[in-house]
Amino acid sequence: MLSPGMGDGGIAMSAWSKRISRYCFMALAAPLLLSLPALAQQQPPPQGQPQPEQQPLSQQQLQQLVAPIALYPDALLAQVLTASTYPLEVTLAARWAEKNANVKGPALEAAMQKEPWDPSVKGLTAVPQVLAMMNEKLDWTAQLGEAFLAQPNDVQTAVQTLRKQAETTGNLKSGKEQKVSRMPAPQGTGYAGPPEYIVIEPLEPDYVYVPVYDPVVIYGPGYWTPAYTPFFWRPSWWVAGPVIAFGAAAFVGPALWYRYNWGHPGFAAIQTNPVLYSKFNKVAVAPGAGQAWKFNAANRGVPFKNTNLQKQFGNVGARNLQGGQQTGTQLGKGAQGIQGVQGVQSGKNVQGIKTSNTTHIQNNKTIQSNKTIKSNKTVQTNKNIQGNRVQGVKTSNRVQPAGGGNKGGGNKNAGKLKKHP
Repeated sequence: MLSPGMGDGGIAMSAWSKRISRYCFMALAAPLLLSLPALAQQQPPPQGQPQPEQQPLSQQQLQQLVAPIALYPDALLAQVLTASTYPLEVTLAARWAEKNANVKGPALEAAMQKEPWDPSVKGLTAVPQVLAMMNEKLDWTAQLGEAFLAQPNDVQTAVQTLRKQAETTGNLKSGKEQKVSRMPAPQGTGYAGPPEYIVIEPLEPDYVYVPVYDPVVIYGPGYWTPAYTPFFWRPSWWVAGPVIAFGAAAFVGPALWYRYNWGHPGFAAIQTNPVLYSKFNKVAVAPGAGQAWKFNAANRGVPFKNTNLQKQFGNVGARNLQGGQQTGTQLGKGAQGIQGVQGVQSGKNVQGIKTSNTTHIQNNKTIQSNKTIKSNKTVQTNKNIQGNRVQGVKTSNRVQPAGGGNKGGGNKNAGKLKKHP
């Protein structure tokens, strides 16, 4: 029956209203439906249901992960591994470094005091080429960080296996950019590793040359199976040819304060140099108080995919400005960065990011004098990070297989390479 007073016009209007309501609901619900798969990946299992044990990565998988950085100088390698456990902050630091390419030395140290990132991430701003790679390969960065947290001993073994392989092929040796040496395995550490370790150090502690190489070529033809082929990341100055190339020397000063303590188990393999750490971070650390690296879950910012790490460190998802948990966080691919993150909790400047528009930032921090400090900045994130600035005081005039290279000669020659014979 029709309601009193409802004629044909009323019926038409009622049907039209229902249709409009249906379309409005579908339009509003579509973004939520599209995000459900991503949210489902981040949601923990129902309460009381145990999470499955995470199977450790094989040596093939670990070697694939560390292949692009295994030939880095030890201090840089250690800092990349520790910084990779904070992928969201790596993205923020990479974008900061891209916008502030000329800030280095004491000015860089002063600028980093204003940022809330983990110290290991702050130190990498002295090597913007590396941050650019980590940001563009963000999925890899996140996987590397979780592998290092879950299997530090196996990561150490994978690095040394690849260094030995590169040495066997004749592609890892001392030169004007670095010193390659061997050290016997320490005794009584509780870590059963190889009888000796390959050490890579810069010739001058304040300068680091970042090697660029194709993992498929440098470790020898046929070493990688198709399923485990590593990526080859090329900075903008790389053109073609050499087995291993070095661009400009990055002035790092005290920015790289970790050393790889080869042959020691767990995180004891990463030791802090208290003098360098104190100088860069402007904190007082007693000389000789070097200690093993410790992961700070508060700086993580994004959830773990590894279920064992979820159990160990709990829910470390992204937080908004008020400290509440933010759901729907995903690690993007390439330079897309982090999607769905609206804010990051920190004690200082809090920066929110999106990859397709401009995000305004506000941070309110109350200090002991009961004064409120406000800072408003705008971060432009609608462009890809190319990582094409390799800053350094010293440069290499020519690029050749390991053993070649030259410092001094001006930045104008830093991007010129010679083909490998």
